[in-house]
Amino acid sequence: MLYHSSTRRPVSLIGFATLRVVACALSVLAISACGHRLSIAELTPQEIETTLFLVGDAGEQDPRRTGPALDSMAHQAAVAPERSIIVFLGDNVYPSGVPRDSSLAWDDAKRRLQNQVDAVPPGVRAIFIPGNHDWAGETAFGLESVRLEERLINTMAHGRPIRMLPLNGCPGPAALDTGRLRFIALDTQWWLHDFIVKDERSNCPETTGAVTARLRELVHEKQDGRIVIVGAHHPLMTGGQHGGYCGLAGVFRRLSGANQDIMSTTNRAMRDSIEAAFTGQPPLVYAAGHDHNLQVMKGGQSAQYLLVSGAGSPDKAECAVYLRESYYVSQHRPGFMRIDILKGKGVLLSVFDYTGAGVPGRPFFSRWLETR
Repeated sequence: MLYHSSTRRPVSLIGFATLRVVACALSVLAISACGHRLSIAELTPQEIETTLFLVGDAGEQDPRRTGPALDSMAHQAAVAPERSIIVFLGDNVYPSGVPRDSSLAWDDAKRRLQNQVDAVPPGVRAIFIPGNHDWAGETAFGLESVRLEERLINTMAHGRPIRMLPLNGCPGPAALDTGRLRFIALDTQWWLHDFIVKDERSNCPETTGAVTARLRELVHEKQDGRIVIVGAHHPLMTGGQHGGYCGLAGVFRRLSGANQDIMSTTNRAMRDSIEAAFTGQPPLVYAAGHDHNLQVMKGGQSAQYLLVSGAGSPDKAECAVYLRESYYVSQHRPGFMRIDILKGKGVLLSVFDYTGAGVPGRPFFSRWLETR
């Protein structure tokens, strides 16, 4: 089976009241902090079929600690390991993936990966999706670096259901079916990489057309009550740095043409390819990392909801802005997302972010993606 806000300034009472009215009005739609905030505790264990945890860009942990996001995520997953799946959304090893030889760089790469594997409680399934940094920081050694990471994860797993998907440096799609959930993993760096992406050991689709066709089949395949969630490293939309926002550098990033940014021709071609597979029957969720923040957005035709959950490393947490499509944005704070899929009907998204020590508790944001 395959397993697959910053400066503070005074606010007038009138201004504060106005802001609160606006925020509370938005909460009717977004279920934000002004109204009743849904809690995982309000669901009985018998209602939940599968719990999916989404955390990205967790590969730059302090060597002395794992950080609040991984600590809290591990605590929650351990409550019901038999139904929990953790998905690491890429950039599992900063800065340049797993190197080719035994060295201090190799030891550090192993340490970064081990921290994440150790955050997976016994009995919990875990999927590691590659990101651009896992492809040797986008260098020519990328394909082999991804394969080395896959083998290292297998070794660290010691037979536990923890693995990389897609396999062998392939783009995917690779699907995991469990209960009502179909989770589809994509390696989006395969589209963006400027060096070799296949060799004589590759046994995977060779063209974007073939990948798109297979993705379309997996997304469109009918099954009563099925929930489709697609996970990858690169987002289809973002209000973060890779979207050309945040500070003075944002304007230049929109013009630079770097393929890791939304505005580049190569990135646009990748997103067009993926979105073409969703035409007519978009998945419920497309989840990604890449930008180091937490964002929940309305997806429209590409997916019903677009998530960015790339705040796995506390020291890398960065800015993000609200877009027209945004329901929720958390910036400069580590965190992760949780999706509870209920038996029969109902899908609840919860977003957890932290300013200090991570402890289990009520989410900062919750929303029914599928109502009960």
